[in-house]
Amino acid sequence: MGRPLPEPHIPFLAIPLFFVLFFVAAVCEEAGWMGYAADPVQYRWGALRAGVIMGSVWGLWHVVGWYFQAHHTLTWTAGQFLSTVALRVIIVWLYINTGRSVLAAALFHDMMNVSEFLFPNYGSHYDPVITGAITAIVAVVVTFLWGPETLARFRYARSAA
Repeated sequence: MGRPLPEPHIPFLAIPLFFVLFFVAAVCEEAGWMGYAADPVQYRWGALRAGVIMGSVWGLWHVVGWYFQAHHTLTWTAGQFLSTVALRVIIVWLYINTGRSVLAAALFHDMMNVSEFLFPNYGSHYDPVITGAITAIVAVVVTFLWGPETLARFRYARSAA
């Protein structure tokens, strides 16, 4: 895209610390989102809508920090919101397709956060509009391939003959 990127400076010794700290937070969040809320919301509205509903609540919860506290632009905040909703759809898909594993959801959430904070010069080079668009495309592909109602029926699976 023609944007200059700095040389990666990845603090390898910080990775285990980030992993543990973000894992504790991710387990707490996913215990609520996936362990408590996901199944009832999915049974009522279907898997895709559950992901969008929970992702929207998750995103709205963070808007105060993104926009009002960190003073990001409205465009930045909108991109981050889109990314957050799309990520929740992907987490719902992952949760369903791992036998409803809250641990799988927590590990994915953990690695999202670790990866984000290890990105070179996170604050000055991270663009959530681009990230949000890419993540939304992935969520659309997952929805198309596994179906919006359950996110569990892969359309191109070979039938057992």
